[in-house]
This record gives sequence, structure tokens and C-alpha cells, in this order.
Amino acid sequence: MRGDEVLENRLLERWWAVLPRHPLQQNDLHEADAELLPLPGDVGWLAVTTDTLAEEIALGFVADAETAGWLAAMQSLSDLAAVGAVPLGIVVAVTLPDGGETLQPALARGLAAACREAGTFVLGGDTNRGPALAITTTAVGLVDPARALRRVGCRPGDAVYATGRLGGGAVGAAAAAARAGALPELGGPGEPVPPFRPCARMAEGRMLAGLASACMDTSDSLVATLDQLARLNRVGFAVTARLDDIVEPGALALCRRLGMTPLVALAQLHGELELVFTVPPDRVPELERGAAARGFAPLRLGNVTAEEALVIDGRTVDGAAVRNLAHAAGGDLKAYVAGLVALVG
Repeated sequence: MRGDEVLENRLLERWWAVLPRHPLQQNDLHEADAELLPLPGDVGWLAVTTDTLAEEIALGFVADAETAGWLAAMQSLSDLAAVGAVPLGIVVAVTLPDGGETLQPALARGLAAACREAGTFVLGGDTNRGPALAITTTAVGLVDPARALRRVGCRPGDAVYATGRLGGGAVGAAAAAARAGALPELGGPGEPVPPFRPCARMAEGRMLAGLASACMDTSDSLVATLDQLARLNRVGFAVTARLDDIVEPGALALCRRLGMTPLVALAQLHGELELVFTVPPDRVPELERGAAARGFAPLRLGNVTAEEALVIDGRTVDGAAVRNLAHAAGGDLKAYVAGLVALVG
């Protein structure tokens, strides 16, 4: 499994073939959800990450401005969680379309609510105009150098966990696909789809710091997360848990209604913000004790394997094909859904 089989990886590698990278940076390309850089003195490492919420808005996965603000903040904060950082705050850049002043109050409410939930702040930002709504958030935090989490470090035999049930973004994605005529309508006339407002797992990330052998968030789906971890670590993953036990109930009910395997919910591109992490076998009791003390119940998914393959529910999944599908579909939700069902459904 080579990293360059995935289009997103190739694009990032092209950037870094040209752009200067700091000589003291503590992570190589792809190796952590946030960039890690030593700070002077004993304050620790700076963790910094940036994300833009645009494609999800354009495709209709995010249906209202308040949810857009919430998700824009949470997706960057989730990257801090995945390296075990304590957040200092976020910087926000918003592109408003013509007439977008009416969106601004709801966007601000969503950003503020997400920051309150994560115990952090908006440090500043920029507002400008453009053809479509887009929100970029840059999150900064501090992490203990001895405990920083990365995507690399897991080995065959390690246990694989998630911080919660997965596939929750499938409901919003299915609603957008239904509006595009790619799927049946989800409910009766006028029946709203609940807004998708996942929370970054900040406390869980800090608990896992120094314990997990590898960690990554699931913002692009479980399949994409495990596939990237497999390519970086030259390992495979066997998800042996029953899908009924790990898929979010709303997504599970949706898949049943549509006659699809729940694997579709774990593969579609509108992921959630759980953390997927690995733990060496001899440290599993420590994980269980620490999680119980904090009222946190890790969800056991399976194991790291020596064979470089992604096996979920007894089925080998072509992670590169799943991850490249959105680009191949060119924004056509009908083509995307058809391709995804052909690959995993």
C-alpha cells in the first residue's frame, strides 16, 4: 500500500516539493493531524492546523449557517485533539457571498458555541467576499513533547479503538444526495434532517497522549482514516467488531432503509470527528483504567495486522479507490453514490 496511490497524498507531496518546511518541525508530511514545532523555553510544542469548510457547503452536506460555523471550528479543533494538544484558540477567515451579511450572525453563533464546548476562544481573523460561502479556521494549541500523538507508531498486534460510534455524517450526506436525486428522500414532506454537529474529542485526545501508539481523527470517514494509517505505518487493519455495534444508530437505520451495508456509512466522505487510535496490548489495561476514571468508554474495533490490507467485517476494502472516488465523480453526487455502492455496498 503506497501513499501516492491516493490523490490527496499526491497533491500534498507536490506542494511540499516546492514549499519550504521548517527544519525543527517534529512531524514529517502526513505524519500528524496537526503540525508540531518546538517553542523556546519549556512551554512545549506548538500544534497548529488549518481547515476550510467549502466543499461540504457546496455539496449541501451542511444545510444551515450555524452548523457551518460549528463544524468549521470543530474540524480544526479535532486535529488538535488528535495530537493530544490543549487548545489556545482559533483564527477564522470567512468568505461571504453577495448578500452574505444575513448569514454572519448564525455563523458567529455556531463558531462561538463550538469554542465554548471545546473550552477555547476565537483569537481573530478576516472577512472577505467571494462567489460562495467558505470558512477557514486555523487552530493553535500546546502539546507536551513527550506525549504528542502522531499517525505513525502502531505495530501488528496493537488493538484499534474509536472514541465513539462512527458514520454519523452519512445522514447529512444522504440528505444532500436525496436533494440531488441520487437517493430516495429520507423522510416525509417537510421532515427536517437533524443538523450534524459533532464534537472534537479534546479531553479524550489529552487522555490518550503518551498512551496511544498512533492516532488520527475520522473527519474523512473511518475507511479513509484506517487506510491512511495503514499506508503510513506499512501495516493493515482488521475491523472485527460487528458493524451494528460501531455504526451510529441514525446512520445504521438509514443504511437498512436503503438496503445498503452499514459499511457505506463508514466509507462515505462526510466523516465525523471521532478519534481512531491504536494501543499496544500490554497497555490496554491502562487505557481501560484511565478511560473508566474519566467516564469514557473506548469502542474496540479490531487489531493492527502485518498484512497490508484493510479488512472490515470480513471484507477487503480498497481504501485508495474509496478515497479517490470523490475526485473521480467530479462533484456529481449521483456518480459518487453509484461508485461508492459499487465499491462497498
